[in-house]
Amino acid sequence: MSRIYKRNNLIEGVVPKKNNEHARKRNVIINNRVTPGDRDIIYKRIELSGLKVQDYITECCKYGKVTTVGNVKSFDAIRKEMKVIDEHLCQVQRADELDLQVLESLRAIVEILNGFYKEEEEKHARV
Repeated sequence: MSRIYKRNNLIEGVVPKKNNEHARKRNVIINNRVTPGDRDIIYKRIELSGLKVQDYITECCKYGKVTTVGNVKSFDAIRKEMKVIDEHLCQVQRADELDLQVLESLRAIVEILNGFYKEEEEKHARV
């Protein structure tokens, strides 16, 4: 009969790993396929919202809308994108030259600002 020799220092002080996905609450993965154009639009909206990717997508799926809180990151992204939109609109001569991705960015900014002003109006109405 043979015996397996184990050194004591390998056995003592070893903490077994937990199998709880590093204590994460969000341990389920959901994948979705999109076109490159859709991906660009989604990531532009995420950038403008100032949220993390998973927070933005979770909010969209659960509630059909995203509630963001204005912060430095989101306002910087909006300012940068407004500069791109301004440059594009200054170069356009006819309506058929408009870039749809630029218009989508503008629509996202308008939605964010409308939500912000709507919240502000609701706050003042409650007071």
